[in-house]
Amino acid sequence: MSFFDDISGKLFPANKKVDIHEVLTRDQKFMKRYMEWIRGEAFNKLKNDLLKSWELKLKELDPPLDMMTYTSDYANGFTLYPDSRGHSYSLSHLMEYLKEKLMDASYRPVHLVRKMDEKNEVIETLEKYYLKPPLSRELPINQMYGNVEIEVLIHNKEEKRLKFLVSVYSDRKYTKPWDINNLMYFLFED
Repeated sequence: MSFFDDISGKLFPANKKVDIHEVLTRDQKFMKRYMEWIRGEAFNKLKNDLLKSWELKLKELDPPLDMMTYTSDYANGFTLYPDSRGHSYSLSHLMEYLKEKLMDASYRPVHLVRKMDEKNEVIETLEKYYLKPPLSRELPINQMYGNVEIEVLIHNKEEKRLKFLVSVYSDRKYTKPWDINNLMYFLFED
């Protein structure tokens, strides 16, 4: 192998894996489909089923959606999986709805990211929004519901799950967090 081949092989490997890290932005085509989706009947059914699923999972009953819940003193939320029970929804559209609804409640996006990696011949895409309550200089700081992380995991363009997680501060600088159930009603009740 020549010196040139050695250098070019290091600079431009033939089996280079995908590794992209970028700011998550939505193009006009996505936003048009999203706007059509939130005006549709399927969206309203999904909101109702999400709220019902949340309530039933907390009672350890079988929910209408394929969902897992998290409840603790420091983090609460759910993971939603694509459903085979006749529901039709886009996890990316739901992610966008959750972000917009939280922004309507004065939350601010602080981290919007899309990461793409190649893992075992699968292109794994992780889209993530991280939102925080409004900034405050007064103590104790009103943390509202807490910090919110929303992410969608995609394998080769197939949505695998949406995670919605609210984490709270427990030190004296922050107020007691608001009840997570109230957040679920705010997000999903008509």
